Parts: sequence; C-alpha cells; structure tokens
Amino acid sequence: MPTLISSGKEIGFTILPYSLDTPLEQELIANPSDNVLGYITRNKETGDCKFTYTESGGLTEANNHWSLAIIKEFPYCENDGPWILYNCSPVKVKLAFSKIISKYNKSLHVDNWDTWSVEGKDAKVSVITSFEMF
Repeated sequence: MPTLISSGKEIGFTILPYSLDTPLEQELIANPSDNVLGYITRNKETGDCKFTYTESGGLTEANNHWSLAIIKEFPYCENDGPWILYNCSPVKVKLAFSKIISKYNKSLHVDNWDTWSVEGKDAKVSVITSFEMF
C-alpha cells in the first residue's frame, strides 16, 4: 500500500534562484508581493550570505536567518545568488514570480526542487533546483 511522505500542503516556503539581468531589490520593490519574505545574497569576496527582509515596507538585513543555513548546505548552488524566499509552495511561486517576469514577456516553468526541513519550522522548505524561463 503506498504512503504519502510529503504533500504540497506541507511546503510553506520556497527559495528561488533569481537570474534576470536587473537588480533584485529594485524588482521586489517595483513588484511587491505578499508571498515574498525577502532575499538572500552572497558576498563574492568573503562567501558570507545575508538575508534581507522585504516586509513592513522597508529592508532589514539579518545574518542568522534560517534560510542561510540551507543555502550554505545547498549542493547544487553554482551561482552567487541572489535567491528569493517565498512563503508558499513552488506552484504558488510560479504565480508570484510571474508578476516580476511578465514585463519581460517571460514565464516560469519549475522543473525540479529539493525539499528541506528546518528545525523549529512546522512547514517544509523547497529549493528550486531546475527551472526554465521562456
């Protein structure tokens, strides 16, 4: 008898690599979304990551956010970021991110993601590992 291990309802957060040529901060301010918690950037010189909250109409930096631990351990990370942290599943991320890329006449197709658990979080976290924009 099959057993469901994890459902889409259990995914409460999604980390999406950002790969447009425009600065992420400007895009998130120009296209606000209730689903965006913030974004993660990596200092190219030191390799250190920081998380910037986009809530409450301002930007607040944190060096100890739980998402940074995932990025640090993420085995498929080939770029230096940035990454957007959403408070929804990958399916809903597609809709939220479409607001940003629609002005470029593009759409997002998510091919694959890894699912992570974080101590102290009730919801699972997905990290999109493969996607296409066309």
